[in-house]
Formats: sequence, structure tokens, C-alpha cells
Amino acid sequence: MWPGNSTLATHTLDANAVRTHPRCGPVDQAPRKYRGPHQLSRNGWANFAERLERSEEIATILSLTAGHARVLDVGGGTGELTRAVAAQIGKCTTVEPHRDRVAVLDAGGPAAAAVEVHPGRAEALPFADRSFDLVYTAWVLHYVQDLQQALEEIARVCDDTNPDATIVVVGGSPDNELVRLLNDVCVPIAGEQPDHQGFLLAEAARVFSDHGFSEFSLLRTEAALHFPEVSEPDRITAAAATLVDFWFEGHARAADMRRALEPALREHFARRPHAVGDQATVLVARAPRLDNPNTGTA
Repeated sequence: MWPGNSTLATHTLDANAVRTHPRCGPVDQAPRKYRGPHQLSRNGWANFAERLERSEEIATILSLTAGHARVLDVGGGTGELTRAVAAQIGKCTTVEPHRDRVAVLDAGGPAAAAVEVHPGRAEALPFADRSFDLVYTAWVLHYVQDLQQALEEIARVCDDTNPDATIVVVGGSPDNELVRLLNDVCVPIAGEQPDHQGFLLAEAARVFSDHGFSEFSLLRTEAALHFPEVSEPDRITAAAATLVDFWFEGHARAADMRRALEPALREHFARRPHAVGDQATVLVARAPRLDNPNTGTA
């Protein structure tokens, strides 16, 4: 267990163990290279966020950021995580590329004064080396243009001279219901490569390890999109629109995707009537400490 500020017990892995870990799977389906970014649309994300419940994920981030003074959120999004961290530790800095979201993050609220917002992208963070003792990014890597550069930048701005320096990446777990539905139904219609969230986490471990953050832990959190509609047809219609618009809003075949999702959603809702899971794997990276036990491999 790391003796730093985090209240979460951990078992350390090296980068190779992360790559082959079941939580970053399925290992046999990992691509050779990054598939490129998903589309992130304004309305699609807003509708998605309205239905998303992520309290466990937020609690996990708050546990990991507790006790840190200089925290960066790469990709502030709606600001839910950023404001929660700011309220806990007194200040949180965030970088967000979309102008409308920058405006939302700058808007008033109890924690607004504690949130420092910078327009920018993960591939070119507007900060000096070692500016933060904890950097986290949640559900962002599959939207970046240059995955390697984004990961290099995240490692660059994290202060590896601080014994409690930590990098946290939140991405999809292999059993993520949302990603499975999109991969199985929508991605083939779009003619794209499947999404593999575990590949992104494994690449993060590889790059961070090269920058001295070579001890890792993999945690799990649960989140879900909720569909309270009483009528099953209404639920299916709402879920099909929400899922398609999340990554494919405005796509020429979006209507085909919605229709194709209906039988898959009918089967899904027969097992889980009012939610689609957005389960996550959380990668936590730290630099080795002299008082740590040896890095594990499983």
C-alpha cells in the first residue's frame, strides 16, 4: 500500500502487468495503435450527462485527491468533478478545449471561485513542468487527436519530485455496458474501428512509466445512465437516441444506428430495466518510493 495521501489501499503493478490485466481487457482484442478520436458533440454530451449518475466515480477521485494542494483536471467537461475536488481541497485547475464548456466552468456556483479554468487541449497543456502534484483525467483519452502527446503532457506537468505525486486516469472497464452496445451495434454501421478502453489505459501506463511514474494500481467504479421512462418502448427510444448521439450525433447513418440498437436494448432492459452501465477502470500511477514494497506483476 502506498503511504501517501490517498485513503485507498492499493497493490502495485508495473506497466507490463497493467497491459495484460483483465481490467484492461479484453487483452486478445487490443489494437496495435490508437484508433483515433471519437466525435464529441455538444448536444449529445449534454443529453448523456443529464442521465449519468457517477457518485462512486466522484467519491473515488475525491479519495485520491484528498491532501493534495495542486490538482489539475485535464478535460473539465461539465465541471462536476472539478467543482467537487475544488470544494474539498480549496482549489482545482482545469483545462477544457470547448468554448461553451469553458463558459460553464467559469459560471457561478459555490465552488466557482475555487476553480481555475484554462482553455486548451491535453496535447498542449498551458503549464510549466512539474506544476501539479496530482493530475487526473476522466473519460478524455478517447477524444484526443494525439494520444502519445497527450500522455506525455500529463506526465510532464506532474511533479515527480513530490513524494506524493499521482496521476489518475479514468476509462472504461471491459464489462462497460455502454461501450459494448456501441461497439456491437453502432461502430460497424459507422465503418469504424472498435473502441478499446483498456488499450488507452495500458498506453497511459507505458508512457507514465517512461517518465518515472512506474508503480500502478487499477481500481473499479460503477456509474450508469438512467432511463426512468415507465413504458419500455419509450425507454428504448430514449436510450437509442442517447447512446447514438453520444458518439455519432449528426452521422449520416445515425437513424440506422438507432433502429439497430432497439433489439439490443430490448434484450438489455429485460435484464436491467432502467439503466445502462458505464463501468470504469481507474488507473493510478505514482513514482516508486524507497519505503514501498517491491512492484508486483499481477
